[in-house]
Amino acid sequence: MSNQSQQDVCCLMGDPVAGNPTQYMLEQAFDAAHLDWRFLTFEVSAVDFEGALRGARIFGFRGVMLAPPHRARALPYLEELGDAARISGQVNCVAQTDGRLRGYNTEGRALRHLLEQHGPLTGAKVTVLGAGRVAKSIAAELASVEVQELAFVTRRPDEAEKFAARLTDETPLGACAVVPWEEDAPLRAVEGSRVLINATPLGRPDDGPLEVSLQGLAPKSVVADVLYNPPQTPLLSRAGEGDFVTVDGLTLLIEQAALAFEIWTGASADRTVMREAVEEFLVL
Repeated sequence: MSNQSQQDVCCLMGDPVAGNPTQYMLEQAFDAAHLDWRFLTFEVSAVDFEGALRGARIFGFRGVMLAPPHRARALPYLEELGDAARISGQVNCVAQTDGRLRGYNTEGRALRHLLEQHGPLTGAKVTVLGAGRVAKSIAAELASVEVQELAFVTRRPDEAEKFAARLTDETPLGACAVVPWEEDAPLRAVEGSRVLINATPLGRPDDGPLEVSLQGLAPKSVVADVLYNPPQTPLLSRAGEGDFVTVDGLTLLIEQAALAFEIWTGASADRTVMREAVEEFLVL
């Protein structure tokens, strides 16, 4: 039991939030760690976001998870930012200590942890499909561990060029390229890439296949997909049939929530319990 007069509370803010498994997953993680904490879910519109975040500060919430569309909107209201959050402009985790709010991005850190289980990233070439919110979060983290080269394959090259310049200016990244997404040709990794990441919302089985060529990837490369429902996407199925290692979006979802849990509580998160909770919630 907590020895504080007020129970420790964290929450999720997003719009929409229906079907989001975060509350169930983190409530189970608190129970497994024997913490008398609670997690709440709030559907908060963009116009109400500033007031909702002020309320979380006033009521002493220990942490806030941010879902779209609030991850970029939070920055002006935070006293401190982690490097990946600052560079990417995306915050998905807020921690409150002594009335001060610090913003983090655990998406990129989570994927880095999972990729590093298959070998060091220093000196690697990485191809990221997409250049939106998730792609920026991932790239900002990977650039900090001195990957040799990072390439965005994107339909919005102008926007990506600006972010690529920021990465090379503010991180140890060796080089950053932007490759236009050609509509009539399969997407392709940069030759010699050791990591290929689908950071787009495309590629679910009911959307039709995401045409991605795996040629050019080095043997034993890692192919990752941020989509978590279902976790086994067509891209990962094809990669698994070849000589590649795969990282699925469900494992990524659990890891980024586990890192938030550990930032807030200082305790270790039971990832097995969290996976079981998500799989139960999503009926996987």
